[in-house]
Amino acid sequence: MSARLFIRNDDACRLDSAFRFFFELARDHEIPVVHAVIPGKLEKSLIRFLCRAKEKTPQLLDIVQHGWLHANHCVDGKTKFEFGASRTYSMQREDIRLGQKKMRQAFGGYFTRAFVPPYHGYDQRTWRVLGEEGFQVFSGGAPRAGLKKGIMEIPAEVSFSRYDKGRKSIYPAKEVLGKLARGIHRRPICGVVTHHADFKTMASHKELERFFKCVAGLKSKEGWRVLLFSDILSVTRGK
Repeated sequence: MSARLFIRNDDACRLDSAFRFFFELARDHEIPVVHAVIPGKLEKSLIRFLCRAKEKTPQLLDIVQHGWLHANHCVDGKTKFEFGASRTYSMQREDIRLGQKKMRQAFGGYFTRAFVPPYHGYDQRTWRVLGEEGFQVFSGGAPRAGLKKGIMEIPAEVSFSRYDKGRKSIYPAKEVLGKLARGIHRRPICGVVTHHADFKTMASHKELERFFKCVAGLKSKEGWRVLLFSDILSVTRGK
C-alpha cells in the first residue's frame, strides 16, 4: 500500500511555548508541516523563527496564509466564518490583499501561495478573489461542489481538534490515525488539520508524540510520503 498525506497546523501567529513544542516535535521526527499563519496577528518573533527554519530545513515546512485577522463575521450566531455570506466581494478582496501583502513582506520567497480560510468558511466570492490574486492552492475542510477550477484544492478533512458543546479538546492519536487511514483509500492525498494551541496538557503532549512517531514510521515505508503544498505544486508544474 502507498499513500500521500499532509499535516496542516493552523492559527500560527506568535512564538509561544505551544508553538515551539509542536514545531520542535515535528522537526525532531522529521515530519513536514504546513503552517497556516494569521497575517494580521503575526508577531516579529515568529517571522524570524520561521524564516530561519525555512532557510535551514526547507523540506520540513511551508508557510501559508490563514485569512487576515481570523475574525468571525457571522451575523446569525451559527457557523463561523471570516469569508462568507455577510462579506461582500470588495470586503473579502481587501482582507485577502492585506493578508497577502503582510505575508510577502514578512516571508518573501518563503511564502507559498496557498490560502486556508479561517473556520473553513468561504463562498464563491472568496474563490474568485483568490484566483484574481494569484493563489495556487486552497485548503479548507471537506471539498464543495460547484467551485470553479483554476486553484488546486487540497482539503484537510481529518481534524485533531474535538469540538463538543462549546468545549475544545483533542482526539486520541489512534483515532486520528484511523481516520487518516480510511481517507487514504478514498482520496489521492489525505490531510489532517491541527491547532498547536490545543496541546496544552501532558496527556495531549503524549498524544501528539504518538501521532508524530507513527507518521515517522509510515514515512519510512516505501511508497508513503508526507508532503508540503510546495511539494505538490512542484510535481504539478513538472507535468
